[in-house]
Amino acid sequence: MGKNYDFIIVGQGITGSVLSWRLIEKNFNFLVINNSNKKSSSKSALGLYNPITGKNFVETWNSNEIINETENFYTSIEKKLNEKFLYKKNIYRPFSSKKDSNNWELKMESKTYKKYIQKLDYKSKYNFLKDNLGGVITNKSGYLDVKKFLLLTRKYLKSRKIYVEKNIKSTNIKSTKDYIEIIKKKTKYLVLCRGFYENESSFFSWLPFNLVKGENINISMPHEINEIIQKSILIIPNKNKNIYSVGSTYNWKILNDKVSETGINKLKNKIEKILNCNYKIIKKQSGIRPATKDRRPFIGFHPSNKKIGIINGLGSKGISLAPYCTKILIDNIQNNKNINREINIKRYISLY
Repeated sequence: MGKNYDFIIVGQGITGSVLSWRLIEKNFNFLVINNSNKKSSSKSALGLYNPITGKNFVETWNSNEIINETENFYTSIEKKLNEKFLYKKNIYRPFSSKKDSNNWELKMESKTYKKYIQKLDYKSKYNFLKDNLGGVITNKSGYLDVKKFLLLTRKYLKSRKIYVEKNIKSTNIKSTKDYIEIIKKKTKYLVLCRGFYENESSFFSWLPFNLVKGENINISMPHEINEIIQKSILIIPNKNKNIYSVGSTYNWKILNDKVSETGINKLKNKIEKILNCNYKIIKKQSGIRPATKDRRPFIGFHPSNKKIGIINGLGSKGISLAPYCTKILIDNIQNNKNINREINIKRYISLY
């Protein structure tokens, strides 16, 4: 029989990677099992974190704690690895109408939103943007270089010999009274971080996932922007000069990971409503996000097996929710601290 562990994590996307670093911080004995050849939403994620979201620009759930946890967590890993992958950037949101600017003026007077609003401007900021009415600049936002973070995490895990390449099926997982056995290894806890694949697993397929396909592109243009632009789409500066990530689309009906002409055309139409310059598409990508019906993550342990846990359903907010959710799960195990009902899978126990 192989080595015994405190934890085995299945999946090394954003959530599995963040959980790995949490376990390293706590000095747990653990192993990550991952199939890097599988498609995942993490590989095509834009990497944005942002406290004000949605069509109506509302403060996201529990934003103060989540954003602080996001920046503190990734910054700490940067220091540990002596690498850079978190970029704190303001967001410039051009006004779409006079009504839009009035709404932001009202937000400026609100204690909830005032802390996020850096400046209201009523004149065009960039001559290559269609922003004649001006816009608002908000803070406490930025993006993660997801690809670099995942690669560096995998490299670190491999260097410590706590990473295994293997495609895990439910039949590979055996449970006894005292431990979980998987590929001839024993563990006290198994945590599944497999994104949209969990929708079809024998353990958690009863949870109400709301999978959504998203497509985005990378473009080049002859202008430099040092902040994120948001106006129906996001334009996020890349570490490479004059390269930008643009997205994303939402499709709840066609759930495949193929780039579609329809999706790309939607992005092009939205780009042309904000950009007043030539650009070139240099990369197209898509992924399936594991969103949920109530837009809250799934965290907790299987109703019939308290040794099998899940962190999933982070949707398009995986970058910011992963540090928060992994901390919550570990606090529950270590300190018996309750998991908030809003994100605890127990809220759907009636579906099991």
